Amino acid sequence: MKIIGTKVFLLILLFTASTCFANQGVNDDEYAKDVKHLFQVNGSANSFKQSIKTMIEHFKSQESNVPASYWEKTEAEFLKTSFDDLYDMIVPIYRKNLSHEDVKAMIAFFESDAGRRIAQKTPAITAESMQAGMIWGQEVGRKIHEDIQSKGFKIRLPFTP
Repeated sequence: MKIIGTKVFLLILLFTASTCFANQGVNDDEYAKDVKHLFQVNGSANSFKQSIKTMIEHFKSQESNVPASYWEKTEAEFLKTSFDDLYDMIVPIYRKNLSHEDVKAMIAFFESDAGRRIAQKTPAITAESMQAGMIWGQEVGRKIHEDIQSKGFKIRLPFTP
């Protein structure tokens, strides 16, 4: 009797474990799908697209002997394929830091009127904030440089605030 009870217990344990692992794969797919959807509704996907376009423009300005047809084809290809690579890198970061419920709550927020307004304004806020951060960083660097000099220390490395 004891052996039968142990076998039943092991079968139940095995079944439970296999069900959990099978459902985890579904949950992983759902999680990744929801993170991708979040990037659409929060404006990140558009920011990623703009980043690719900006990089292509930068390379175009550096490589003037490359024909325009190459740049058009390359931009279209990277806009189509590079997101999957990026998502493959970002989804595990989200999974490590946020529950699936957190991601769903963020989606719900960005699908609200306020969330849509924030998503629409985020690229401009980010660009202006980056510019302000650069100016701030240069100013802090200048002040540190002046402070070092005022204390009579020599700067060994090239230091340009």
